[in-house]
Amino acid sequence: MKTTKKLMSMLLALSMILTLSISSALAATDGHGNETELDETLKATAECTLLGADDAARKGETNLGDLWTDALLWFAASGRINEYFEEDDVKAGNNSIAVDAEHIVALWNGGNLRADLSGEFGAEEVLAVLPYPNKVAVVYMTGAQLRETLEAASQGLPYSADTAAACASFMQVAGMKYTVDTEKAFDKGEEYKAPWFKAASVQRVTVAEVNGKAFDENATYAVVTSNANFNGMDSSYVFKAAAAANEKSAITTAVVRDVVWMYLNEKLEGVVKEADYGKAQGRVTILTKPVVMLTKQNLTVNGEAKNAEVYNIDGSNYFKLRDMAALLSGTGSQFNVVYDETSNLISVTTGEAYEKQPGDLAIGADKSASAVRSAQSLQIDGKTVTGLAAFNLANNNFFKLRDLGDALGFTVEYDQTTNTMVVTSK
Repeated sequence: MKTTKKLMSMLLALSMILTLSISSALAATDGHGNETELDETLKATAECTLLGADDAARKGETNLGDLWTDALLWFAASGRINEYFEEDDVKAGNNSIAVDAEHIVALWNGGNLRADLSGEFGAEEVLAVLPYPNKVAVVYMTGAQLRETLEAASQGLPYSADTAAACASFMQVAGMKYTVDTEKAFDKGEEYKAPWFKAASVQRVTVAEVNGKAFDENATYAVVTSNANFNGMDSSYVFKAAAAANEKSAITTAVVRDVVWMYLNEKLEGVVKEADYGKAQGRVTILTKPVVMLTKQNLTVNGEAKNAEVYNIDGSNYFKLRDMAALLSGTGSQFNVVYDETSNLISVTTGEAYEKQPGDLAIGADKSASAVRSAQSLQIDGKTVTGLAAFNLANNNFFKLRDLGDALGFTVEYDQTTNTMVVTSK
């Protein structure tokens, strides 16, 4: 009797375990048409909308791209990846990332981010973002190969209805910053697979930094990505060649969606905060041909009406650097400007009076056709400054007024009623 009761109790417990297991699983179909089970207990909350729908991640960097690649980078750099190497790799001694953390980056193609995430979401919503059972892969490549990878991946930019398919290969990234200059044409080599071509040269992409350090074309980087890229999907011919050339390159057993959930729950504690992911974090800069117009813009400096040459470039007002120096000379925000032609360096010294030069504050003929992005280096008080939007028009440097205000300590406001830029010194 006791034996029978004990057996019944064990069967009941097993039945409850099976019932709980079944009730926590949700049947779904992945992008390949295969049935898959999703864990209904997985839940997270996004305080902002993470953009993946409507080809957002094909057009440029998105906050969802930042989150997704952050998850991959965290998985590799933290060492969590170590337990997911295949048995054959482990036997061969390949059971961890073979470079230091400063040389690990993550790349993810925008075509594999297909839906938004917002509010409370679960496994079903993440499946909509990535409907394929991709696994985490590591490819070792040189800096030069990494740059060529980004060049080929960006060949469809700038995004348009005609280039949407090619833009599927555009890379969201973590652990690095890069720029694509779409004013330069992609140098098509041989066709790789329609609609992608190999890069005959690398001229549109520049890499600003890797994990806060200088980019090195000769260094070896571990690139964390998907098995699809590892195998040469889309424009990833460099991935495929680099993986074949380095035996430490490997596809792990870790499913990418599972890794994203690990990151959400373990690193972010289930909450994607607005402060962290409310907007794209500035890892990818896409330069396009600017729209430049000479414009009539009223201007006051410390309450007095002033005249200066103003250009509207892509919707923002740009002023000549020397004009602003002349207007603010003698105020609490005065600064001097010196240009060293030999080193192509503009040096600004705050607090120093500026002597007005011939041509300052003159409004001449329209120079908009001559606009190019400024190649001059800028130093303020001896420190190199980056990130200021600047254009050169007919050999004069024009800077976004608000950028100058932030950098040099004067305030800029706009009076919509009178169409006036209001500049106030310290």
